Amino acid sequence: MVAVLGAGAGFVVLLVLLRLTVSVLLVSGPSMTPALRHGQRVLFVRRGLVRPRAGRIVVLRPPPGPAGRPLLVKRVVALGGDPVPPEVREATGAAPDAVVPPGRLMVLGDNPPFSTDSRLWGALPVSDVVGVVLEGTRLRGRA
Repeated sequence: MVAVLGAGAGFVVLLVLLRLTVSVLLVSGPSMTPALRHGQRVLFVRRGLVRPRAGRIVVLRPPPGPAGRPLLVKRVVALGGDPVPPEVREATGAAPDAVVPPGRLMVLGDNPPFSTDSRLWGALPVSDVVGVVLEGTRLRGRA
Protein backbone atom coordinates (compact mmCIF):
# COMPACT_ATOMS: atom_id res chain seq x y z
CA MET A 1 0.00 0.00 0.00
CA VAL A 2 2.79 2.43 0.92
CA ALA A 3 4.65 1.58 -2.31
CA VAL A 4 1.52 2.34 -4.36
CA LEU A 5 1.07 5.70 -2.63
CA GLY A 6 4.76 6.53 -3.14
CA ALA A 7 4.57 5.64 -6.82
CA GLY A 8 1.40 7.71 -7.19
CA ALA A 9 3.01 10.73 -5.52
CA GLY A 10 6.08 10.35 -7.73
CA PHE A 11 3.88 10.24 -10.81
CA VAL A 12 2.07 13.44 -9.75
CA VAL A 13 5.41 15.20 -9.19
CA LEU A 14 6.57 14.04 -12.64
CA LEU A 15 3.40 15.41 -14.26
CA VAL A 16 3.83 18.77 -12.53
CA LEU A 17 7.48 19.01 -13.61
CA LEU A 18 6.58 18.11 -17.20
CA ARG A 19 3.85 20.76 -17.24
CA LEU A 20 6.33 23.40 -16.06
CA THR A 21 8.99 22.46 -18.62
CA VAL A 22 7.19 21.09 -21.70
CA SER A 23 4.18 22.63 -23.45
CA VAL A 24 2.10 21.95 -26.55
CA LEU A 25 1.50 24.57 -29.25
CA LEU A 26 -0.94 24.44 -32.15
CA VAL A 27 0.71 25.67 -35.37
CA SER A 28 -1.40 28.35 -37.04
CA GLY A 29 -0.81 29.36 -40.65
CA PRO A 30 1.51 28.24 -43.46
CA SER A 31 4.70 30.13 -42.51
CA MET A 32 6.61 26.98 -41.46
CA THR A 33 5.49 24.69 -44.30
CA PRO A 34 6.85 22.14 -45.17
CA ALA A 35 8.49 21.49 -41.77
CA LEU A 36 5.26 22.18 -39.86
CA ARG A 37 1.71 22.33 -41.15
CA HIS A 38 -1.25 24.48 -40.12
CA GLY A 39 -3.19 22.64 -37.41
CA GLN A 40 -0.24 20.52 -36.31
CA ARG A 41 0.66 20.32 -32.62
CA VAL A 42 4.28 20.46 -31.47
CA LEU A 43 5.96 20.01 -28.10
CA PHE A 44 8.39 22.65 -26.93
CA VAL A 45 10.75 22.94 -23.98
CA ARG A 46 10.78 26.22 -22.06
CA ARG A 47 13.74 28.49 -22.89
CA GLY A 48 15.34 28.35 -19.43
CA LEU A 49 16.11 24.67 -20.01
CA VAL A 50 17.21 24.76 -23.67
CA ARG A 51 19.00 27.52 -25.55
CA PRO A 52 17.98 28.55 -29.05
CA ARG A 53 20.53 27.54 -31.69
CA ALA A 54 20.78 28.34 -35.38
CA GLY A 55 18.68 25.89 -37.36
CA ARG A 56 16.32 25.04 -34.49
CA ILE A 57 12.61 25.85 -34.54
CA VAL A 58 11.52 28.08 -31.66
CA VAL A 59 8.31 29.37 -30.14
CA LEU A 60 8.48 33.13 -29.64
CA ARG A 61 6.54 36.29 -28.99
CA PRO A 62 6.74 38.70 -31.93
CA PRO A 63 7.25 42.44 -31.46
CA PRO A 64 4.13 44.20 -30.14
CA GLY A 65 1.58 44.98 -32.81
CA PRO A 66 -2.15 45.46 -33.41
CA ALA A 67 -2.81 41.71 -33.05
CA GLY A 68 -1.16 41.59 -29.64
CA ARG A 69 1.65 39.10 -29.10
CA PRO A 70 0.39 35.61 -29.97
CA LEU A 71 2.99 32.85 -29.88
CA LEU A 72 4.62 32.13 -33.24
CA VAL A 73 6.83 29.33 -34.56
CA LYS A 74 9.94 30.26 -36.59
CA ARG A 75 13.42 28.91 -37.37
CA VAL A 76 16.49 30.57 -35.82
CA VAL A 77 18.85 31.66 -38.61
CA ALA A 78 21.37 33.77 -36.67
CA LEU A 79 22.41 34.52 -33.09
CA GLY A 80 24.30 37.41 -31.51
CA GLY A 81 27.68 37.84 -33.23
CA ASP A 82 26.61 35.93 -36.37
CA PRO A 83 26.48 37.68 -39.76
CA VAL A 84 23.03 38.98 -40.72
CA PRO A 85 21.63 36.42 -43.22
CA PRO A 86 21.40 37.57 -46.86
CA GLU A 87 17.58 37.33 -46.91
CA VAL A 88 17.38 39.73 -43.96
CA ARG A 89 20.08 42.05 -45.36
CA GLU A 90 18.20 42.35 -48.65
CA ALA A 91 14.87 43.04 -46.93
CA THR A 92 16.20 45.51 -44.35
CA GLY A 93 19.01 47.18 -46.28
CA ALA A 94 21.58 46.12 -43.68
CA ALA A 95 25.24 46.51 -44.61
CA PRO A 96 27.02 43.46 -46.10
CA ASP A 97 29.21 43.15 -42.98
CA ALA A 98 26.35 43.60 -40.48
CA VAL A 99 26.23 41.23 -37.51
CA VAL A 100 23.42 40.34 -35.12
CA PRO A 101 23.82 42.32 -31.86
CA PRO A 102 24.60 40.41 -28.64
CA GLY A 103 21.51 39.14 -26.82
CA ARG A 104 19.46 39.11 -30.02
CA LEU A 105 18.61 36.60 -32.74
CA MET A 106 17.04 36.45 -36.17
CA VAL A 107 14.28 34.10 -37.27
CA LEU A 108 12.74 33.18 -40.60
CA GLY A 109 9.74 31.11 -41.60
CA ASP A 110 10.43 28.11 -43.82
CA ASN A 111 7.81 29.37 -46.31
CA PRO A 112 9.01 32.95 -47.01
CA PRO A 113 6.04 34.25 -49.05
CA PHE A 114 3.75 33.45 -46.11
CA SER A 115 6.00 34.44 -43.20
CA THR A 116 6.41 37.60 -41.18
CA ASP A 117 9.82 37.36 -39.54
CA SER A 118 13.21 39.09 -39.14
CA ARG A 119 12.96 40.37 -42.71
CA LEU A 120 10.39 42.79 -41.25
CA TRP A 121 11.32 42.83 -37.55
CA GLY A 122 15.11 42.70 -37.70
CA ALA A 123 16.89 41.17 -34.69
CA LEU A 124 14.69 40.15 -31.77
CA PRO A 125 15.66 39.89 -28.09
CA VAL A 126 16.52 36.32 -27.10
CA SER A 127 14.15 36.91 -24.16
CA ASP A 128 11.24 36.86 -26.66
CA VAL A 129 11.90 33.15 -27.22
CA VAL A 130 9.49 31.13 -25.09
CA GLY A 131 10.91 27.71 -25.94
CA VAL A 132 12.56 25.36 -28.41
CA VAL A 133 10.49 22.84 -30.38
CA LEU A 134 11.47 19.23 -29.71
CA GLU A 135 12.45 17.60 -32.98
CA GLY A 136 10.38 14.60 -33.96
CA THR A 137 7.52 15.47 -31.59
CA ARG A 138 4.87 16.55 -34.03
CA LEU A 139 1.59 15.39 -32.59
CA ARG A 140 -1.29 14.23 -34.72
CA GLY A 141 -4.55 16.08 -34.85
CA ARG A 142 -6.08 19.28 -35.99
CA ALA A 143 -7.85 21.99 -34.05
